[in-house]
Amino acid sequence: MSTNLKLVTPIGTAVYPKLVEPDTAFDEVGVYTCKLHVSEEEFEAFKAKVDVLATAAYDSECQRQGKTVKKAKSCPVRITEDGDYEILAKQKAKVTTRAGDVIEFNIPLFDANVKAITNKPKIGSGSKIRMSAVFSPWYVPSQGWGYTLRLKEAQILELVEYSVSGGGGSFSSEAGGYTTSGESLNEALEQNQEEQGQVAPF
Repeated sequence: MSTNLKLVTPIGTAVYPKLVEPDTAFDEVGVYTCKLHVSEEEFEAFKAKVDVLATAAYDSECQRQGKTVKKAKSCPVRITEDGDYEILAKQKAKVTTRAGDVIEFNIPLFDANVKAITNKPKIGSGSKIRMSAVFSPWYVPSQGWGYTLRLKEAQILELVEYSVSGGGGSFSSEAGGYTTSGESLNEALEQNQEEQGQVAPF
């Protein structure tokens, strides 16, 4: 079956989105990723569409191998331990083809009027976002069969920009002490903002 099956999510609340700069916490190449928390009703409607694709892809894999294959434990359309209805989409920042060619990706962003966003907003948790993604099944013997939602585009309906807090404001300078010639504390904090709490990609 074709794996080029595009899906559009409902509007959800973003959790630790990495849409402008890829996340390198668990992958040195970098991964664009976004988790959306949606209502139960919207979750079930979206899951029903995905389940149709997943069932067909799983049956196809079992037929290809001539046996029933196990399913991976992880799933991008899931209910979290906290009871949130979550949709996760992601895309590697770079992919090397079998021919050795390197393909770089970015995530096109659009505003509420479907106008391309050309600046680099600090898209933070709490932003209202809709995503388009491609259903992509996979099979790894050690993990089993599963699928990924490959993030293709995102529409920002309500922007909540993340901000850097702290920045040494609790301290006073000390003469003769250690000083840095590198990045400031604020820059370091901004680079790592929202990477705390991330989970390993499924």
